[in-house]
Amino acid sequence: MGIVCIGQSAYDITVPIQEPVVDNRKYRIHTEMQCGGGPALNSACLCALWGAPVQLVSRIGKDPYGMKLRDILGKYGVQTDYLIPDEEIITPYSYIFVNTETGNRTIFNRPAVFSDITYAEEGLNPDVILSDGHEDKISVELIRKYPKAVSVIDAGTCRETTMNVAKYVDYLVCSEDFARQYTGEAINLEDWESCKKIFRKVKEINRKTAVITLGDKGLLYEEEGNLKRLPAYKVKAVDTTGAGDIFHGAFAYGLYQKLPLPENLKQSSAASAVSVQTLGGQISIPELKTVQQQMSP
Repeated sequence: MGIVCIGQSAYDITVPIQEPVVDNRKYRIHTEMQCGGGPALNSACLCALWGAPVQLVSRIGKDPYGMKLRDILGKYGVQTDYLIPDEEIITPYSYIFVNTETGNRTIFNRPAVFSDITYAEEGLNPDVILSDGHEDKISVELIRKYPKAVSVIDAGTCRETTMNVAKYVDYLVCSEDFARQYTGEAINLEDWESCKKIFRKVKEINRKTAVITLGDKGLLYEEEGNLKRLPAYKVKAVDTTGAGDIFHGAFAYGLYQKLPLPENLKQSSAASAVSVQTLGGQISIPELKTVQQQMSP
């Protein structure tokens, strides 16, 4: 069938500013940008844009923000036959203040209140399952139901729901924050033995394949039993919003295309690097040909 992306969808309102947000200040806003957001939605949009068949399993309300998200998904070609039927949900949304000098962002998120619903599906039969950990019960249910599918988690934060899914996936692709929260140790690239120790602890979660992303410092992965570092592409970041979502979407696409791990990581890193050069999350998703140009020497 293709790729199934499970988890959070949101509507983003991005405001560029030229300094950090601090208390007791007034900021004049001359422009704003609105687009889709959320790890699962952004990943699904990328996979669809790159030509893979994609189903999004997520909660999207029938309110104005939800209708806008449905329109965005339709334009990308993301299939929505298996959205989670939570009729009462108010679509999550975020106000994102981006420091255009550094590319760093401050996010104020209004999360959804989930109803306790029963999710039933028939006929998905995915090749790849990507979960962001927000819908842990449904994620585990689908991973168990479709054991032939290759599964991956976007582990951004070490919370209970993320850990519930991480134990079952084939690929645990986590952030530096997740690794620090889980192990209690910060990654120091100048202390390679410490890096090996942290990586081993993360890998023990599911004893399969692990990757630790490090933002502009690249990522850590294992090849033939040896820990390796893939440096990040050197770019000028304008807005890092959605960069992790785009990395994971590209990684899921690479699994669908059966790319070798080093090649998949390189392509995913390039996709993330291209995305941070544009303001906004979902609207910064790059074309595949642009990513391939980024990868060219």
